[in-house]
Amino acid sequence: MALLSGARALASLDNPAARQAFAEGVQLVEHLPLRTHSLGHVLNDAVRYGALVDPVAAIALFRRLQSDYPRHPGHIAGTMLVQSLAQGGEINAALELLEDPACDTRGAGIILHLTPDPALQRRAMVAARDRWRRLRQDPESVGGFQRHEFPQLFSQHRQVLDAKEQAAWLDELLQAIEYDPDQETNSGFGENVRFHSTRDTHLFQILGVLRALKPPEEVDAILRRYPEVAAAAQIYPLGLESLMSLRPPAGTAGGGRIGSGSGSGFGSRDRRLPGPSTVPELLEEARRLHREDIDPGDPNLAPHVFWPSCHAYKLALYWAGRHSGMDAEPLLDQVPDIDFAILAAIEFAAGVLGLPEPFGVRMEHHPKRHG
Repeated sequence: MALLSGARALASLDNPAARQAFAEGVQLVEHLPLRTHSLGHVLNDAVRYGALVDPVAAIALFRRLQSDYPRHPGHIAGTMLVQSLAQGGEINAALELLEDPACDTRGAGIILHLTPDPALQRRAMVAARDRWRRLRQDPESVGGFQRHEFPQLFSQHRQVLDAKEQAAWLDELLQAIEYDPDQETNSGFGENVRFHSTRDTHLFQILGVLRALKPPEEVDAILRRYPEVAAAAQIYPLGLESLMSLRPPAGTAGGGRIGSGSGSGFGSRDRRLPGPSTVPELLEEARRLHREDIDPGDPNLAPHVFWPSCHAYKLALYWAGRHSGMDAEPLLDQVPDIDFAILAAIEFAAGVLGLPEPFGVRMEHHPKRHG
């Protein structure tokens, strides 16, 4: 894992060295004595590192994992790949991943944002719509956050479609809202609107399109069936479109809400970006987790580099480097484990360089807890 983490930091300085470190890291990971499910988690994490280091190799690994671990959730790694490819100008390669039904990924939105080409934008929208259709037909996808990308994309980017397509796609979305199984969610919009139903959430997301394409009496009839959305429409008449037209309050760029989530647990609580003052709290949380991991009465028997405390130290040192630069280097002395210290030092460097926040697999195996 140190090789994979190091490859991420090296990517901004020396691409050949980063690619070599990534290749060696993947080779080592594949020989770890882990159960199949755990190995799938770790290799998907490797794809996420590779998205930043060597997208071509990461694509090959990701496609292989989709075949070898067909029921292993890989959409986060796949989405990072799509984003990395699109940001690197490889729009067609990103679209090919999105269009491949065998690949578990999202990311149409980043393509729509980055390319000015109407034909490529339409391909991204069609790929998102087709993936949404497949997920609607897959009973095992119910509750998955992934299936809920499409309504928001349609609301924001319907202009890439012609008028007939817009009308047809809206009708299909309305039918899905009406007849697909509802799911519990916890979705927040603005300061005063919160929904606990995916039907309400999706209707609010497309409310602006609904008002643009349907006669007022039909819109009113629909809103009468969804009183929570009707109440929200008193604040935001065009739903998500009204929110998108508002400027964010001054001073919130560094600490706004990152997301809200569905019943799957993804982002189920509002999350704030750590500021400089939170680094001591992150370190204290890492120390607490480490005490649990080394508890002599019930130790964590998972490999050390996957301990929750290891990830917590990596995260704390990343944000220390991000906010304070090299002035925070003495904090590395607070990391109690030499393996952790190596990984934390890499993430500290990544923070100093301004690379994205670290991610990683966390594993726990406490015999007394799990039997």
